[in-house]
Amino acid sequence: MNATEALQRISTLLNLNFNSKAEKFYTTKLVDGITEITNNKMEDFQIGDEVFVVGDNTLAPALEGEYMTREGIMMKLDTYGKVLSMAEMADDDEEGKTTEIEIEIGDEKEDMMSAAELTDGTKIETDETGDFKVGQKLYVITEAGDKVSAPEGEHTTKSNIVVVVNGEGTITGVKYPDKDGEGSLSEMSKMKEAMSEMVGLIRDLNDFRADFNKMKTDFDTFKAQPDREPVLKKFSTTSADRLDWKLELIKSSRGVKK
Repeated sequence: MNATEALQRISTLLNLNFNSKAEKFYTTKLVDGITEITNNKMEDFQIGDEVFVVGDNTLAPALEGEYMTREGIMMKLDTYGKVLSMAEMADDDEEGKTTEIEIEIGDEKEDMMSAAELTDGTKIETDETGDFKVGQKLYVITEAGDKVSAPEGEHTTKSNIVVVVNGEGTITGVKYPDKDGEGSLSEMSKMKEAMSEMVGLIRDLNDFRADFNKMKTDFDTFKAQPDREPVLKKFSTTSADRLDWKLELIKSSRGVKK
């Protein structure tokens, strides 16, 4: 069953009527001679088209990867099943090898933004082509298809790409599997951050040591001081003075007036 027949079958099940001429979508098969694909259009595949795999009464979105058609066209699809690039594989008469020829639309190549899917299923993309890079704006595609700035934090894709975004939605760090990180995820950046923290700890330790030594000096000084001022007691040295003092004490105890 080809794409046209599949759509006809679906329309019959849903009681929908389509113009038979409009249902003649472009289809082709892969090099395995079995898998049939379509773009749901009446023209050849173009960069940006969504690719579907034709099944029995179904049209399933094609998975991310590379697909070789029986016409010798190599198509690379993104995570959304859209054509990222197309190349025609032609024979090289001199060496018997295949040569990749890029297909262009008009006079310019179609620019396709880099896109990926996070581990939680969230779809992200940038406005630039190629890999994710520090300085790019990262966007999240909502269920409604709207594009909003990605939230601040660290995001990991299903292909284990780690992307760090600041509060303005700008990429500040990127780490691809088996590659050195960029920006805030680079090893050099982590080393500098660790060294900065170590310098700060040493500075705090020196400040604490200076404060402790000052406190110790003040304590030693305080400890060396007497508890109270000495009280000087003067007593007469003559026996007559001592006798007069005793008489005065006896008189005061008896209430004798002078």
